[in-house]
Amino acid sequence: MVKYETERLIVREWTEKDCADLYEFASDEEITKYLHYKTYASLQDAVDRINYILEMYKEERRIGEFAVELKGENKVIGAVSISSYKKAAGGSVKVGWTLNKKYQGKGYMTECAIGLFKYIKQNKIAKRIEATHDVENVKSGLVMKRAGMTLEGISRKAGENNFHSRYDVANYSILEEEIE
Repeated sequence: MVKYETERLIVREWTEKDCADLYEFASDEEITKYLHYKTYASLQDAVDRINYILEMYKEERRIGEFAVELKGENKVIGAVSISSYKKAAGGSVKVGWTLNKKYQGKGYMTECAIGLFKYIKQNKIAKRIEATHDVENVKSGLVMKRAGMTLEGISRKAGENNFHSRYDVANYSILEEEIE
């Protein structure tokens, strides 16, 4: 099921046919070094993850993980997620994203993030959207800034990556009224 579209992207639920595309970027240590999951060692890791996500879809939560497909290519180039949903006072969520390095530097993830914010606002999911990144992951911070998020501060050694090391976390947010 399609969640939203942008000029160049379709953001939709994962399907079993997406395993190879997921593996392509989730098996890349340059991509996963800033993430909370281990670098995929085999295609089976992607199969297992997508099967897990498909089970989560059955629960019909307001949060989830979605594939980012390049229009006209039938190719998944990344992923976005909505997590940590808190209902109180109009709701808040955390969002995150991953992009295949072959597609970085073309504005895809900024476009995707802006679309994600609009999707969250239009569906009245949350009034506050948060995102974080390892301060060394400069590219992710640039996406957050270009997408209209505000840096709220740095939490020292608050994050733990998939190498079990601690890192400083940059905290960003965007509020419902700031989303066009």
